[in-house]
Amino acid sequence: MRRFLSFLIVSLLILAAAIPSIGLAQTNSKIELKQAIEIAKEKLNIPSSGYNFNSNYYESDGNKTWFLTWTSSTKGNINVNVDADTGEIISYNFYRPDNASVSIIPKHTREEAKEVAVNFLNKIIPEKFKETKEQDIDDYYGNNTKIAYNTTYSFNFVRIVNGIPFQGNQITVEVDKNTLEVQSYYLNWGYGYSFPDPKSAISKDKALQVFKDNNSLRLQYNIVYTNVYGKNELTPQAILVYSLANNEPVDAITGKILPQGYYGPFIGGMGSKSMDNSQVLSPEEQKAVDDISLYISKDKAIESVKEKLPFTIDSKYSLSNSNLYKDSTNANSAIWSFGWTYTEGGNYNYVSAAVDATTGELKSFYRGDNDNSSVQGKTPKYTKEQLKSIAENYLAKIQPEKFKEMEYQDVPSSKYDNSPYTIFNYIYKSNGILCPFNAISISVNKYTGDIISYSLSWTDIKLPSSDSIISLDDAYKVLLNNSNFELNYIIYYSPDSNNQNSKDIRLVYQITNFNGLIDARSGAYVDYSGKPIAKDDNTQFTDIAGNWAEKDILLLAQYGIADGKDGKFMPNDYILQKDFIKMLVKSLQPNNVIIPLTSNEDENYDNYYNVAINSKIITENEKKPDSKVTRQDAAKFIVRSLNLKYIADLNNIYTLDYYKDADKIEDSSKGYVAILYGLNIMTGNNGYFNPDENLTRAQVASILVRYLRVEK
Repeated sequence: MRRFLSFLIVSLLILAAAIPSIGLAQTNSKIELKQAIEIAKEKLNIPSSGYNFNSNYYESDGNKTWFLTWTSSTKGNINVNVDADTGEIISYNFYRPDNASVSIIPKHTREEAKEVAVNFLNKIIPEKFKETKEQDIDDYYGNNTKIAYNTTYSFNFVRIVNGIPFQGNQITVEVDKNTLEVQSYYLNWGYGYSFPDPKSAISKDKALQVFKDNNSLRLQYNIVYTNVYGKNELTPQAILVYSLANNEPVDAITGKILPQGYYGPFIGGMGSKSMDNSQVLSPEEQKAVDDISLYISKDKAIESVKEKLPFTIDSKYSLSNSNLYKDSTNANSAIWSFGWTYTEGGNYNYVSAAVDATTGELKSFYRGDNDNSSVQGKTPKYTKEQLKSIAENYLAKIQPEKFKEMEYQDVPSSKYDNSPYTIFNYIYKSNGILCPFNAISISVNKYTGDIISYSLSWTDIKLPSSDSIISLDDAYKVLLNNSNFELNYIIYYSPDSNNQNSKDIRLVYQITNFNGLIDARSGAYVDYSGKPIAKDDNTQFTDIAGNWAEKDILLLAQYGIADGKDGKFMPNDYILQKDFIKMLVKSLQPNNVIIPLTSNEDENYDNYYNVAINSKIITENEKKPDSKVTRQDAAKFIVRSLNLKYIADLNNIYTLDYYKDADKIEDSSKGYVAILYGLNIMTGNNGYFNPDENLTRAQVASILVRYLRVEK
């Protein structure tokens, strides 16, 4: 939803720029330009000088809007949309040029930013804001405000009607993490809606049964890639999961499923890594040359393409490009791809195709032109079933073995589907279980019956056994434990309607805040890479209130770096080396799960140590998991993590005159201590570094926050 709103804001701004400015011309609105400017400047504190100003006025579907723009080459741009009838500020966007480097950890917490957002909305749109409730955004892709280099916190407030969220009316605000300035605001608020009475709704249990009867959860194989730390090799593996396949809402009044359209199976793309030679070949380059000798020739590949296409590439076409590159789904093979074109009477015709460079198997093709006259004003000649028969006859011819094991995935037709093609999707099944990563998509022209495109996505991979998996009922229990099946008001857009301004409000039961998979063996909630999704149980600790490092501890917890035990952080305890290494390694990439999670805590520590040793943060000899960490040792580990060891080891170039106890610092540590002093990560206390003092967990939290705020 947030991505959609951002896209909508940008679209509106582009539209505003494209409309000729009308200056001070009178409009048929209650709010004229002067009033709109005054409203924007008063509520948004827009400066009176230093900017160039431009305005546009636009009417659409009864909505009247003033687009106001203030621009400056040095100060940035301010865009404001004002409702020309109500005077409400519909949207606001502020951009300031800033080439400064950004630290990973922001200067302000999400709580501080939320206070700014709330105060802003109480000033800008107080009455509507009273009708909303903040909408929690669960994130399992790493795409929310936890992203290290995302400079804003985003807040979404949804309208509550009859105690029920209405997703059609929302307010979104983004606040800068480092300046606490509001960067953007968008009001999405329609009128004239009629809301069904929740007293007429069926029970949640009845709705849940309808949801289950719709086969909403599906057992399937998914591909994941394991990345061995320090290597670039990605090895595909298959896991068996329950996936939320049909997350269509249940109409709470009628008790029926509301079709939401179909997006089809994911058809994997092909890699694009080219293979080329140089005059002097390294061993790796020689291997690439040797590999090429394993592949069919260009001429043989072209011959294979032409044999399998359902049409002829005649002499009118000329070969415009050819390319040989490694197959991203099969490390032992490569792809030959080709393009042919010809122009006739102003009509541009083209064909693209690709084959497996080892087997000659057709991977994909597409043909087209820029002539639209063949379909304009005409009625399709073929029915969907006839087109499907054409597609399947072709697939049975070129992929007889694979096609026999595939299941057709129906796409509901729409009477407003103006595409000249109908697409048919097929997914491979093994042991009765779908494999969405092995699929074929094919499209046929409704007017000519010609096959227009074909795409095969296929990865040869060992599939795990389906023995000892949890039942479908247990999978539903996991689903409901990790998400909410609750009442919502939605604006309903029927698949067979092209009404983009629907007023059809439905009361529905639907699954919310579930964005992952369920491991079919363990029943664990996992992300799309197959890694367990850890709940944010440690963001609040019961023993840090009033602690001098409370803010730093909470900030690290927000980024998944600080954790504790039984809801406690134990800030005054000395930190053990294994916990220091764990927090430091997490700080390297605070938003990526780079450590395989296990049920065995000791094994988990070993994983963190393996990363630290491979990264040369700590040596095998220095590994003492249950020892305490001195300030001197911490300095070494941190500087090594910054890849500055080669500089820190030049001990003779550093002076430590600013420390009264410099003589107590080991010679081998002086460079490390000096670098951390210069970076303001560890600066000592009252002129003393205290090299042999053991660090507490609170002190480490404070040090790591400063470490993460280093602008690299």
